[in-house]
Amino acid sequence: MTSFLSPKFLVLLIFVLLSDKSFESDPLYTLCLGENYTSPSPYASNLHFLLANLISQTPNDKAFYSTQRVGSDNLTASFGLAQCRLDSSPTSCADCLNRAAYIVNNSCPGNKSAFVRNELCVLRYADSLFFSVLEASSFAYLFKNNKVGNPVAFKNQVNGMLNGLIQAVMKSELKIAAGMLSISTEPNYQKLPIYGLVWCLMDISQVDCFQCLEQALNGIEGCCGDKFGAGYFTISCIVTYDDHPFFSLSLFQIGSPPERARGKEQPENPPGAGSRFNNRKKLILAISVSAAILSAFIVLCIILIGRSRLAHRSTPKCGVEEDLRAIKFVMLPFASLKSATSNFSDENKLGEGRCGPVYKGVLSDGRQIVVKRLSKASGQGLTELRNEAALVAQLQHKNLVKLLGCCIEEEEKLLVVYEYLPNASLDRHLFDPARRAQLEWKRRHAIISGIARGLVYLHNHSRVRIIHRDLNASNVLLDADMNPKIANFGLAKLVGINESQWNTKQITGTFGYMAPEYATRGLYSVKSDVFSYGMVVLEIITGRRNGSFIELGNELNLQTHVWQHWNQGKAEEIIDIGLGGVYNLEEVLRCIHICLLCLQADPMQRPSMAMVVLMLSTNTEMLSAPSLPAYFTGANPSSVSSESSSSGVSKNDLPLVDQLIASCR
Repeated sequence: MTSFLSPKFLVLLIFVLLSDKSFESDPLYTLCLGENYTSPSPYASNLHFLLANLISQTPNDKAFYSTQRVGSDNLTASFGLAQCRLDSSPTSCADCLNRAAYIVNNSCPGNKSAFVRNELCVLRYADSLFFSVLEASSFAYLFKNNKVGNPVAFKNQVNGMLNGLIQAVMKSELKIAAGMLSISTEPNYQKLPIYGLVWCLMDISQVDCFQCLEQALNGIEGCCGDKFGAGYFTISCIVTYDDHPFFSLSLFQIGSPPERARGKEQPENPPGAGSRFNNRKKLILAISVSAAILSAFIVLCIILIGRSRLAHRSTPKCGVEEDLRAIKFVMLPFASLKSATSNFSDENKLGEGRCGPVYKGVLSDGRQIVVKRLSKASGQGLTELRNEAALVAQLQHKNLVKLLGCCIEEEEKLLVVYEYLPNASLDRHLFDPARRAQLEWKRRHAIISGIARGLVYLHNHSRVRIIHRDLNASNVLLDADMNPKIANFGLAKLVGINESQWNTKQITGTFGYMAPEYATRGLYSVKSDVFSYGMVVLEIITGRRNGSFIELGNELNLQTHVWQHWNQGKAEEIIDIGLGGVYNLEEVLRCIHICLLCLQADPMQRPSMAMVVLMLSTNTEMLSAPSLPAYFTGANPSSVSSESSSSGVSKNDLPLVDQLIASCR
């Protein structure tokens, strides 16, 4: 039996610019999957009954939602799901599903599995059970051709609206929300109504829905957030917005309808809703990640990490450059970096680590950068940096630091360029009495949430999973607006999405932030990052560094200190006095509760990062009682045996290294 997204049968679909006429009859997104069936056959008969049942029953359901199984024999059974948008009528729902069935019959003849998403409905079937399974690895983009005048302000306002809609969906069993905001645009600063809609299929959980919508929102930000309309579509969810209404006003959750829409009877589906992207949007890409692509990427990463030496050449080209070009890493001219850093002058030098100096620079286009200069003598640093390049070059998220490119200098010297973040690392603010005053509670909560969102992206990116393995306050950088960005991926691991735990003999990271199963047995998983996250958030809440108790001659560590106060009902006493009592006590206590859940000794009891984000974003999600946290009684968090790790020394005491994106070890 073939699973719905069996890699062997995934199809890569590339859609081109559609004319008005073709787009009116074509769906937003279609996938043809699975093995072929013959007709007549038992499966063909079951599938025909299945589609007929879905089309007849879904329009009569209050939620316009139906799942069906036809056939008792697992070898010939067919499974199906149909759902219409809540602003549909029974008639428009039936029409949409009939059109979807017609599309499937013509686009995917003989396929045992298929998926169609129209403007108002979704139709999906397969030869194996797929209900309640998140499917977000296949996706499609849509966007309008015209750009806004002030993209930064526009994106911020649209993202704020869409984030609000996502929060509304988290509180709704129906998993759909829509809204409108009036946004100022340049050059005439006229108010422009922007309509947004987020929607998950009913069969997935709230946590999976949130994860899917977050991925979709990040996708829009990465591809087309500066357009007047855009959409990101997966099998399980969509996030879309437009400057024209494309849904009934009954779905409104945010803002208010524009003046021209008030007091008038609205049609069930606004004119042009089915073709709202006509002549204005381009369907860019619909991707199903195939096993071949995934395997090639993983093999490439293994090759990058496994090579121990660079070929010695006199020109700025070598094996490393070829590797980096293979992953589409931007190669920058050495002359540009030399000019940007004033010939690597001491005035531009930010610091120096064991593997080389680090400089601040300004490119010719005005962008501020950080340049790390590595020589071949730094073997371990070189390996880590190549690993980082292989991973981070593939990632795009607002809470992950950006690698801008690299350069191969003569004598096999590697230079890597990152975005410059003027506020340096989180620990520089958190543990400095003067700077800590800038971190009021609202800002700290935003940092806590931003770090969590970045980890969700790492843990659930496409069909691969990335485990950071070295999350701590010095590896969280702050941009000009104090937004957090996770940095230092030199120790990160790319792992299979279907595996849950891995083992290593080389234990690396910062002691005191490492999960106990990793520090003692070399076992790591996404729950290892969850533990590290819990430690960082405790530091943010208390304003105290993990290990500060050791310095005071106290054998208790931070989590033990917090646990004792929590059990005694005195958790308020551990809140950073630097906040001056200005905070939402209920919100802070909830964050402490979440931290203790993340720090539990049993990794299976720790929540996923997607669940953490959900718990942070809503007060309606009930929290379970935490068990005793894992901790190292009497251990010194600032040291690790060099015999057990060649790179396990904490960076907390190294000057300026916390400002570097990928520190050398």
